[in-house]
Amino acid sequence: MAAFIGVLGAIYWFVSYEDAGTTLLALASGLALLFGGYLFVQDRKKPLPAAAGSARPEEEQDHYLPHESVWPFGIGFGVFLAFNGLILGLPWTVPGAVIVATSLVGFVAQSRRRA
Repeated sequence: MAAFIGVLGAIYWFVSYEDAGTTLLALASGLALLFGGYLFVQDRKKPLPAAAGSARPEEEQDHYLPHESVWPFGIGFGVFLAFNGLILGLPWTVPGAVIVATSLVGFVAQSRRRA
């Protein structure tokens, strides 16, 4: 997927010479590469069970999903404000950075309480 989007971005650049769309396609290609690489590494780390019915559920849980939480929304909203601050100015960036920092601390604290 990353290669496909990268090729589309190159074609788009040579056809339109438009910076914003080319940049977004390059970022989309990088994001697809990031997720694809992560999933590839995670797939290679997980050992296959000897038989399909022999694996116990306790052995398969090497990670956990956090409980429902407002912290991911806070992180996303803070990043949104901070990046808009790069365009609109410092009065948007500072509150965004504060919201991101507060949300990250809350998310880590919630994750550590569960572990």
